[in-house]
Amino acid sequence: MTYRLHRPEALHRLVHDMVVAAGWNEAEAQETAEHLVLANLSGHDSHGVGMIPLYFQSLADGNLSPAAKGTIRLDAAPFLIIDGQIALGQPNARNAVDRAVLMAKANGVAIVNLLDSHHIGRIGHYAEVAAAAGLISFFWVNVAGRPPIVAPYGAKEARFGTNPHAIGIPLPGGDPLILDFATSRMAHGKARVALNKGEPVPPGYIIDGEGRPTTDPAHVFASPDHPLGALLPFGDHKGAGLSLIAELLSAGLMGAARIDEKPAKTWIINSLFGVILDPARLEPDAALRKSRIESYLAFVHAAKPQDPANPVLVPGEKERLMRAERGAAGIPLDDETWSQIVAAAAAHGIDAESY
Repeated sequence: MTYRLHRPEALHRLVHDMVVAAGWNEAEAQETAEHLVLANLSGHDSHGVGMIPLYFQSLADGNLSPAAKGTIRLDAAPFLIIDGQIALGQPNARNAVDRAVLMAKANGVAIVNLLDSHHIGRIGHYAEVAAAAGLISFFWVNVAGRPPIVAPYGAKEARFGTNPHAIGIPLPGGDPLILDFATSRMAHGKARVALNKGEPVPPGYIIDGEGRPTTDPAHVFASPDHPLGALLPFGDHKGAGLSLIAELLSAGLMGAARIDEKPAKTWIINSLFGVILDPARLEPDAALRKSRIESYLAFVHAAKPQDPANPVLVPGEKERLMRAERGAAGIPLDDETWSQIVAAAAAHGIDAESY
């Protein structure tokens, strides 16, 4: 498998133009392009521009429509509930989080539930949005609209989605802490990236349709060649427990689509549950908050690394380092992912190779 390096700004223009050509407005296209390209820049190719062909397939299947917009079900501080209406996910979720940020700024806290949106992308993105506003955030997300893909601890078959969890903590005058992870040992999108690259996944990450360990990522994608397998939860019972909580908090309590409900067609539906709070309500002295966080981070960074070439990092640092590296060198896309993007663009009259 070979790769091509793409300039971030070229990919941004391409995704923007594809989204506009498909019928969405300028603001929606801008938000989607910014989100997807930033995911690639951060090293999370599973949630980057490689998702566009899947979104356009959902559009072609009639599951996703540019006419769909989220609607507010409840706006009564500190509670905000938005019905996502299966609208394009990145603008949908950004709207919900932006509204929750304003609510938390005014009231100290906001509790937000976005129900039934199309795939909303990298959850850490929204923790970064909240952190940029000086706010702490906690997010849990479920995955519906497709078969379960993550096995409970000790099970031979799937019952969960990858159900990510993210926490963001701002550092006054500095870079925030952003903890963002799937509750499966690897994101489903990372298995898709491995499949497109023709690479195995590490041992202990997936099982096949018979519950046997395998390193072939093809087993976690539907195929007539084999029954669907499953990703394994991170940390055994710990990841499985968090996945269950994410399902119930984001979708189960409010009647949104759940992983056990079979859709008419394959698509990706997310519901998001978040708590956003103003740390100034806990400690008004920003300088004190900054010094306490920095002193503890210094303590963590000072730990002797197992490998001297790999210093100890805190959540969010790896992504920032990757952004600097890829921002200078370009974003690598494997041939299969790029060919899928080219085909999706061509279906809407766009020559991706010209970007």
